Amino acid sequence: MIAFYVDRFSKGQIGGVHAYLRRVSHALQDKGINTVILTQKSKDESPGEEELDGLLVVRLDCGDLVDRLVRFNYAPEGEKALLAKQLFKKSDIEVTALKLARGLNLFIRDYKPHAIHFHNSFSLAPYALYFLKQNYPRNYPPSYYFWCHSPQKSLIYPDGSVNNLYNILASFQNMFKMIFSVSKYVNNLMLKAGINSKVRYLGVDTAVFKKRAEVRLNIRDKFGLSAYHHLALYSGRFIKEKGLDLLPKILEALIARDKKFSTFKFVLAGDGPYKASFLEIVKEHGLEDSFFLLRAENDDELVDIYSQANCFVFPTLREAFGLSITEAMSCSLPCFTTDLPGIREIITHTLNGILVKKGDISEFVRWISSVHFNSSLEKSLGIAARETIEKKFAFKEHVDYFVRRLTK
Repeated sequence: MIAFYVDRFSKGQIGGVHAYLRRVSHALQDKGINTVILTQKSKDESPGEEELDGLLVVRLDCGDLVDRLVRFNYAPEGEKALLAKQLFKKSDIEVTALKLARGLNLFIRDYKPHAIHFHNSFSLAPYALYFLKQNYPRNYPPSYYFWCHSPQKSLIYPDGSVNNLYNILASFQNMFKMIFSVSKYVNNLMLKAGINSKVRYLGVDTAVFKKRAEVRLNIRDKFGLSAYHHLALYSGRFIKEKGLDLLPKILEALIARDKKFSTFKFVLAGDGPYKASFLEIVKEHGLEDSFFLLRAENDDELVDIYSQANCFVFPTLREAFGLSITEAMSCSLPCFTTDLPGIREIITHTLNGILVKKGDISEFVRWISSVHFNSSLEKSLGIAARETIEKKFAFKEHVDYFVRRLTK
C-alpha cells in the first residue's frame, strides 16, 4: 500500500496538488497497487475511513488548526491581521504535529503501508515525523517521501514570527528517504535552502486531456452564449496570487483597443477564497456580463470546458510549475501566461505559447490581439502545445517511474 498525505483533502477540492493526488492514486490502482489518501479531519468530517471519488480517504484527528486556517484564508484581506491574533496560538504547530504523529502511528499499525508520501506539508509533516520516530519507534517503518509543489515564500507563524517555507523542511530533511521537486525552478530554490531534491514533473494524461468534438457539459448553453462569442478560459484556484484581478483589466483594455473584442467572454473554472473579492472587481469594471464562473466536478467535466475554449489566459504572479497550463496545452489551446521560471520549463515563447512579463496588462493585450487576428499562428501554437505535452510531460512517464522506483 502507498499512502499520500496532504493537510486537507475534501470532495471536489480545487488545486494542482489535489488533482494530482486523485490522478496518481487512480493510476496506481489501475496497476494493482493499493493507495490511500491521508489527511486531517475538519469540523464537517469524522475521523476514520470514507470513499471519495473512488479513493479510500483516512482522516486523522489532529485538532482544529485546519479549520482555523480555512477560516483565515477565506477572510477578507483587511481582516486577516486581526483575525490571526484571534485564531492562532504560539503552540499550534507543535501541538498539531504531536497529534498527527499519534494518528500516523495508529495508521501505520493498522494499514502497514509500504511508503507514505507527504505533499506540501512544510511545517507539520517534518515535525510530525520527528515526534513519530521519537515516541513510536518501529523495527520496520515505511519509507517516507516529501513532494514540494510550491516555490519559496515568507510565512508568518501563529506566534507572529516570520520564517520561510523551506526552513523547517531543511532542518528535518534527513527524515525523508527522498525529496521531490515538481520543477527545476523549485529544485534550484531548495538547493539554495540547503535541501537536496530530485525533479519529477507531474505530467498530464494525454489520453484524457485532449480536445473533444462532442461534450456533455456545454458551457455555451449553460451561460447563454453563442458560437459568435470567443471564450477565454482560466482554470485553477481562486486565490489572489494567480493574478485574477488582472483579467477584468485585460478584457477592458482589449475592448478599448478594438470593439471586436466585445465578443470575448471569460470563463473561469475553479473555486477558492478569492472568489467573492474577484466578483466585486468584475462588478467595479462593469463586466458582469463578460465573466462566467463554474467549477468542474471531475476531470471529464474539466476536459469538456477546455474543449470549448478558444484560448487559455493565466496571469499568475507566482508558480512552481503550472499544472493547469499543461492541461490546457494538452487540449491544444493557445496559452497566454506569465513569464516565470517554472513556466519557462513548459512554454517556449511564440513556439508553443506566449509568455508575458508579470503583471503587464498591455503586453497581455498585445499578444492576445495579435494571435486572435492571426489564425495560422493561433493554430500552430495549439498544435505545438499538444506536441510538447506528449513529448515531455506525459503522465504515463510519471506513473511508470513511480511504479518502477517508488513501490519496491
